[in-house]
Amino acid sequence: MPLTAAQVTAFFEGAAQMGIPNATVVQLQEEGIDNVDDLADFDKDTIEQIAANLRRPAGRIADPNPTAVPGATISTPPFVFGAKSQQRLNHAAKLIRYYVTVGRNVTAPNLQWTPVMKNFSEQWKALEDKKGDEEPEVPKITKALPVIKWTEAFRDYLHRVIGLRTIPLAYVIRPEATVPAIGIQATGAPHSTEHEAIETELIARASHGHALFREDNSSVYYKLEEATRATSYAASIKPYQRTKNGREAWLALSNQYAGKDKWEAEIKRHEQLLHTREWKGQSNFTLERFIAQHRNAFVSMQAAAEHITYQLPNEHSRVEYLLDAIQCSDAGLQAAMASIKTDQDVNGLRNNFEAAATHLLPYDPVQKKRVDHAGSKRGSADISDATGEEANISSFGSKKGNGSTGVPLRYHTKAEYDLLDKGQKDELREWRKNAASKGPKQKGKRPEAKDRKYDTTKVIAAAVEKKVAEKMKAMEKEKSNGDETEAYIMSIFQKFAAAKDKKVQISATTVEPTPIKTAPTLKSIIKRAKNAKTDE
Repeated sequence: MPLTAAQVTAFFEGAAQMGIPNATVVQLQEEGIDNVDDLADFDKDTIEQIAANLRRPAGRIADPNPTAVPGATISTPPFVFGAKSQQRLNHAAKLIRYYVTVGRNVTAPNLQWTPVMKNFSEQWKALEDKKGDEEPEVPKITKALPVIKWTEAFRDYLHRVIGLRTIPLAYVIRPEATVPAIGIQATGAPHSTEHEAIETELIARASHGHALFREDNSSVYYKLEEATRATSYAASIKPYQRTKNGREAWLALSNQYAGKDKWEAEIKRHEQLLHTREWKGQSNFTLERFIAQHRNAFVSMQAAAEHITYQLPNEHSRVEYLLDAIQCSDAGLQAAMASIKTDQDVNGLRNNFEAAATHLLPYDPVQKKRVDHAGSKRGSADISDATGEEANISSFGSKKGNGSTGVPLRYHTKAEYDLLDKGQKDELREWRKNAASKGPKQKGKRPEAKDRKYDTTKVIAAAVEKKVAEKMKAMEKEKSNGDETEAYIMSIFQKFAAAKDKKVQISATTVEPTPIKTAPTLKSIIKRAKNAKTDE
């Protein structure tokens, strides 16, 4: 129903509305604004141009001065058009265009500056700021983000990207291209009670027949191409490459790889986890991670339920699945589970999954073992007690023992010393003074072992010197054995050389001795020497 003349006048001239003087409103008609609906054709730039025209109007008027010469004229004086009125007229023009986009009729109540138009201006500014921000990165289909979960991520991504019409690009891929009749407008707000915000209402109701829809549609195609590039899913959008039809490419991709059958399979997989997977607490897999599996399964089932008809388990059932899956005989954990089962109030642990999970975690036996194991680990390396030449070095570090402030009574590096508080530094300084006051070795009675202080450098040097001496002794012994072997070999050579020059006498006839066999090799000589040495 169009506004009446009185409602139009109240809109432009009312102090709580635009607050424009009557003479200026009349002049606005010369600029093309006769009615409220005309504002849809004016943006910020054109309204600024109108304001400039009103400040410097063209033409002349009769001189209103009574003393002026009859027929005298003056330049048309500027019209009053304050900054407040100009700002509100800008917001009003945006609101009118918003109503046209979502298909809502303009009425006197939904044109009130307070609270409707003021509410709209705040939401619209946030939308324009988001449009000016840098676009987030396009989610890619990967092994970590499989296609069925990627469809949800890509849909969320398009909600964050604002198109040329200052509408999130998610309106391009909404399930239905046509929109139903608009719902009831929320009290004091420009949007409907169903959508709760102008952004969601624009996504649900913006027309696909607008002149700029093609640009937004192409933008969606390019983002799909980037997301599927170098994957097997790129073939699904190939038929739409020429037309750059992002909506059809999205529908083809989602129907092939994220259709109802895929979501049903997803629900069955997560149902199987909830009903069949057990936790026995016999490995390093903590109860917290097992509970996270139950939580993630439920979240995935919630996402799937948006695409197919499925009854999600309530809180009571979720707690039941979790308790049935815990097959651990730990006494503390069993007691915690029993307390959950008995708390049957409406808001009790038996009817609240997160509260029940929080109640169970402190009794996780696997986590307790980890903490106990971590607490039993040795800290810094120790050096064992050493006594004179019998020092036995096991490791390098400090002697065991802590002071009353908890400070280790040992040498500290500068970084370690800086971390100590004042009390610990004082105690450590006093301990060092006491150690220094005992001075060098005292004559007479030998101090008790617990009071002895040793120079680590000297202890290490003594141990090294002992090892070197042992090594040198072994080398001397090896050299002595080698000299004996060499002398024995040389005696054998001399023996064979003397035998070669001898002559053998038979029946008083001197003849040449039988030729001696070929001289033995060095290898055979050494072998004989070893055998002879063994016989000795």
